[in-house]
Order: sequence, then structure tokens, then C-alpha cells
Amino acid sequence: MDSERAREIPEPTGDARVDAVIQGLASLEELDLAERPAVLETVHSRLRELLGEISPGEPGRSGEQGELGRR
Repeated sequence: MDSERAREIPEPTGDARVDAVIQGLASLEELDLAERPAVLETVHSRLRELLGEISPGEPGRSGEQGELGRR
């Protein structure tokens, strides 16, 4: 990554829990490549947990790409 490029700050989502999880991505550039997948997996897992709280009928449901909005 270009160290001169300004780091974009994501807009708040309106949910402090989601914002805190997303903030965990800020450290990716400073990590070795080998360490990044663990951070991404943790962020992904936590976001799935939060989504499960929002729609408790299908917590952690795996779906096909493009399946959002279909019921």
C-alpha cells in the first residue's frame, strides 16, 4: 500500500457494535500478510453474529451470492 495515500475513514453505520467491528479493519495495513486472514475471519464472524441478532430466524445462515432479498 502507498503510505502517502490518506486512509479513508468509514462512515458510521448507526450501530456502535458494527462500527467497532469495522474499526478492527484499520490495523490490516500494519499487519504481516500471514496475520491478515485471522483478522478478516474475526471481523466476518462478528458481523455475522450481529446480523443473526437482527434476523434471529436465520442466525449464521449461509447463502448463495445474490440471495439477499429473496424469500
